[in-house]
Formats: sequence, C-alpha cells, structure tokens
Amino acid sequence: MRSVPVVIIALALVVVATAGAQEGEQRAGLVVQYDDGHVETACVRFTEPELTGVDLLERSGLPVITQSGGGGAAVCKIGPDGCDYPAENCFCERDGARSIYWAFYDLQGGAWAYSNLGAASTLVRDGTVHGWAWGLGDSGSGAVPPVLGIDAVCSAAAPTVAPAPTASPIPIAVPTRAPAPSSTSI
Repeated sequence: MRSVPVVIIALALVVVATAGAQEGEQRAGLVVQYDDGHVETACVRFTEPELTGVDLLERSGLPVITQSGGGGAAVCKIGPDGCDYPAENCFCERDGARSIYWAFYDLQGGAWAYSNLGAASTLVRDGTVHGWAWGLGDSGSGAVPPVLGIDAVCSAAAPTVAPAPTASPIPIAVPTRAPAPSSTSI
C-alpha cells in the first residue's frame, strides 16, 4: 500500500515540473517581406526573459548578414535581398539620395511602429512581433510588411523555431510563406 502514494507523489512532481518548463517558454514572431513582395514568417520560441531583435532575427533560421558597430548592428541582408557586407557597404543600394534597406518595425496595438532604435537595441519578450521589409526609405520610414499578429505567425499550423542553446545559438527553423499583400486601397 505504501508504494501507491509514492507513485502518486512522483507522478505529481513530473506534472508540476512539466508545467513549470512550459511556463518558462516564450514565443515571438517575425514577418519578413522581400523586394519581390513575398513574405516569410517565423515563430521563435525561447526560454530567456528577453532577447534582442537581432537575436530574434538570427534565431529565425533565415540567412542574415549584419554589421556590428559601436551603436549596435545594422541588418545588411536577409535571404536574397540586401548587401553582402563586408564585401560591400551594408547600405550598398541607393535610389538617388535615398537608401534601399531593411526597414525594421515593432507591432504595437495591431499596427507597425517604425523603429529608430534598431533591432540590437530593441527587446523581445513573450508575444512580441517584429517586421522587416526591403525597400526604399529614409531615416524615419521605409517599406512596410503586412500586419500579422502573434497568433497568426505562431499558429498551430505554422512551423516554430526551437529555443537556441545558451552557449552557441544555432537556428532550427523552417520559415513559412504568407501570401503577398494585395495593393488595394481603402
């Protein structure tokens, strides 16, 4: 009879430990719109209290080239679009006086907010969604990705990225493709 309570206690401890591990897991979303209009999303799961926007992008599994500097990091290239730093300047593409670059956004209240801080200085917490769009812009605006909330990016059907090991982050992801946004106006 004594073995039954021990089994019940052991089972209860396993359930509590599993619930605690799941509570520590967080998720953040990424929406990336390329020059040709196609969109990829990634749901990144992590266990740290917060990441930087660059960490989120690097853990997404998308090929990324950044240029680190005293004030943070500039995103030079995501996937096929951008500049091949250090072989060329991180902001190698121009249209006259304006740059063609990766504009960075944070989803706030269901709308994109352009980020002047940059991804290296922006913190990611549970439920955060960041957006990136390649296109013409300047210091306060740029191309804008479609608005997709955390539930759309991290839906049960969407692949997710496993937490990266703390010693050396290695992305494990299969980004999804969302339909290109339509150009209808309201």
